[in-house]
Amino acid sequence: MLGVGIGYRPELRDQQLKFMDRIDWFELIADRYVRSVPESFERALPMLDTHPLVPHALEMSIGTAGPLDVRYCEEVAELTRLVRAPFTSDHLCLTQAGGMELGQLTPLPFTEAGVRRCAAKTRQVQEIVGLPFLLENITYPFAFRSPMGEAEFITRVVTDADCGLLLDLANLFINSQNHRYDPYAFLDALPLERVIQVHLAGGERRAGQWIDSHSQRVDAHPEVWSLLEYLVQRTRVRAILIERDQNFPEEFQEMLQDIQRAQEILHGAHRAPVRRPVEDAAPLWPERPTEALPVDAPEFQSALARVLVEAGLGRRLVANPQVVGEELGLQPEQTEALVAVGAEALTTFAHDLASKRLMLVSKMAPASCRWLQARKLWHELAHRFVDEYAPRHSPEFVNRTVRDAFWFLQLLERTAEQRPELRAPLADIARFERVQLELSSKAVPVQSALDFRRAYESRPAPSLEDVLAARPVTGPHIRVERFECDVTGLVRRINEGQAVEDASPGNPTVVLFTKAPGFRNVRHLAINERTRRLLELCDGTRTTAELASLLSPATGALPFVEALRRLYELNALTFAAAAS
Repeated sequence: MLGVGIGYRPELRDQQLKFMDRIDWFELIADRYVRSVPESFERALPMLDTHPLVPHALEMSIGTAGPLDVRYCEEVAELTRLVRAPFTSDHLCLTQAGGMELGQLTPLPFTEAGVRRCAAKTRQVQEIVGLPFLLENITYPFAFRSPMGEAEFITRVVTDADCGLLLDLANLFINSQNHRYDPYAFLDALPLERVIQVHLAGGERRAGQWIDSHSQRVDAHPEVWSLLEYLVQRTRVRAILIERDQNFPEEFQEMLQDIQRAQEILHGAHRAPVRRPVEDAAPLWPERPTEALPVDAPEFQSALARVLVEAGLGRRLVANPQVVGEELGLQPEQTEALVAVGAEALTTFAHDLASKRLMLVSKMAPASCRWLQARKLWHELAHRFVDEYAPRHSPEFVNRTVRDAFWFLQLLERTAEQRPELRAPLADIARFERVQLELSSKAVPVQSALDFRRAYESRPAPSLEDVLAARPVTGPHIRVERFECDVTGLVRRINEGQAVEDASPGNPTVVLFTKAPGFRNVRHLAINERTRRLLELCDGTRTTAELASLLSPATGALPFVEALRRLYELNALTFAAAAS
């Protein structure tokens, strides 16, 4: 029995630490700690001393036709063991197909083949993890013509896989409203004895539809509280999570109120039996098709992924299904199944995919994106990015968010080359953020920064004689770049929200970037040309005295000693012993 927790989010960390006594446990989004730099976990790990931590994965893609990503599952398993979690979880959906990483929980058809595939993969995940594994129900903005309903599909998968159920009551409510069915009847049809954890969240309405945005209090749709009361009177729930991923409240008390209400319900503060309300307007189940269409083949999933990520392909499909279906490698019946989803549903989902990618890019490259917005160029460049960079799997990047940020900055640098009027300062801003991203997202610079810091902390401050005799050496955690403007000041003003004029050429700066051994921390410091040249020569082959003689024989070694000591304190270099 874990009780009621919330997701650990860096944006809420200070408030979460302040009210630890009111929170029972924390959920970790596993993808923020696996396939990332080794230090990513260091901020959350201390919480393990007082609170259970439970990883929740996003990218197992249980429903994808094709082999399971065993390496990813092993990394989630290692994280789960590291935090000594009682279980872990992912979603009953697909997130990748045909080499495309959608980055969004995409619905599955409810078929016999789907049951077999999802159950087999779930059993494989449980073997890898070695702990109970839970599957979560998702919202689905569109549905395929399928021979069974969602409740039956979920029941069959978790029963055949012999796994637990993470029941997202907000998702259940949203689906019941958008697809017009009775949520209580849906609950009654599930194997409630398999429910281990519950998710609660607040969504919002857009264009007459509920959206699972995780942006509001649970009270945004109070019926979710009634569904929770109904559930806990029928089965033993071990854990409840309040989800909040955006629109974070200024007053944390708002989230504490949701936690307290969930705790009261979980622990039986509301004793009155909850009866299912009469829903005259809603049927027990969504209407099922009289004839199912073939939607389980890998080529169908690949075609769906392309329609969702390639600009204009969905509209072309609806306008000329035969031609586009052949282009996608589909049989006529499969094309009919894809068209049956509906152009509006496909277009809306594709828009949501693109919006999510761009939102994550704006977090990774904030100064570049804010500069584009201030110059009214964001819309143009965002569309170009989505059109030109389909989210294909790229193993050279640690994760898809880093990949998209690199690609977007690459697009900006190319745009600056093609359009001279944007070159100053767009090229500098984009390169500034790209260097920081490279140093903070790749394992080699991170490990180098840690090694240099350990060397610094394990030895006494070097004497003058030590520095003169040592061979200064830098590591892959530093970069020196020359810019055409005062880019450090410009980026700082942009990120502080100040109105800034375009920086004109004529004030070039040289910047030293140093990956510090802290969490995603890259320091930057403007340096002069002499320091730049000094760093270039710090390759461990020359002593300080030799460097001084090479760079400036007339001034002697003392000015270089002080510069090297300062760089040593900044973790930019270390001193190797002189060769014997």
